[in-house]
Amino acid sequence: MQMSIPRGVAALAALALATFVSAAPATAQPKSKSVQSEAEWINFNPCDNTVTVKVKKAGTGGKPPKELKLKTGQEAAFNVKPEGSILVRTSVAINGRKADITDIPAGKTVNVYWIPDEKDPSKRFARKIDVILSEEELDARYGKE
Repeated sequence: MQMSIPRGVAALAALALATFVSAAPATAQPKSKSVQSEAEWINFNPCDNTVTVKVKKAGTGGKPPKELKLKTGQEAAFNVKPEGSILVRTSVAINGRKADITDIPAGKTVNVYWIPDEKDPSKRFARKIDVILSEEELDARYGKE
């Protein structure tokens, strides 16, 4: 036995679905574009889940609010989430390989990809931290050409 749906009901359902689908993106919060800043690693504080760095290059990419902009030579703090799902935690890589935030030694040059913190927009949140190896470290690892 086959059921038929009256045309008016089908048309109304299609209109409701089209309205819902077109309205959904308008209510979703847009993701902030990350700012990339090069810095010297100072430390990680596991008590309050923050990292501190000294800025070498202020940043490229996204447009942070004026009060969050960085300046060369400035010490800056970033909130981090060292554990959890890849979608929410701060990911760390050393020479392109996954690492822990505690693996980064003081004095290393890092790229910090950050956005305004969703929980506290007056602070910065580091989405990703990449450790940059020095020329000597690269030569030792891969040999000199």
